[in-house]
Amino acid sequence: GKWGYNYASRNQLGVAYLDGKTPCRIVARGTYNVMIAIAYELHDGKLRRLWKWDNIGQDRKFWGQGAHWMHSADVDGDGREEVVLGSIVLDDDGSVLWCTGLGHPDHCYVGDINPQRPGLEIYYGMETRQRERNGMCLVEAASGKILWGHEGYTRHVHSRGMCSDIDARHPGCECYSADTDSQKKYAWSRLRTCQGQVISEENLGGF
Repeated sequence: GKWGYNYASRNQLGVAYLDGKTPCRIVARGTYNVMIAIAYELHDGKLRRLWKWDNIGQDRKFWGQGAHWMHSADVDGDGREEVVLGSIVLDDDGSVLWCTGLGHPDHCYVGDINPQRPGLEIYYGMETRQRERNGMCLVEAASGKILWGHEGYTRHVHSRGMCSDIDARHPGCECYSADTDSQKKYAWSRLRTCQGQVISEENLGGF
């Protein structure tokens, strides 16, 4: 049916330097349930498949972890780029590097969000309902370790979210997310520093 096709056929294309020097095409599909990713390299004028990953037959924590776009970044500092599919990150060889198991993030930002700590971070706003905590959270990009997260219930963090250096009073990037009500309308929001301190509860807008 319509929803089955929608869930399985969110198609994405990306580029990752899997060996640190060669651009490779990453082809992915699926966001909410089954997820598949395949890496290709252009070799002698032809596409050569390097690896394929999917979550079919794997633990349920690997299902429905996709975002609405992918990122490529060297999250573990080995000189080769990894593929961030959402709450799951694939290593340069196509194996799972880590997975938070939190579900589908409606927004997902990768970068040096907190410049006061080594390495990169990933900020998530989780569309998947979180019953106790971490519906808005920052994780260590190398390991998926949660550095800080919203304490409390989130229903459906959706559309409204951003991670950018918008406040010069605080180092690094500020992290913004809004939760929604049963009609997917704005309910409440938090703007936090890169260290998780709430600095505003203002509705900053969005869809």
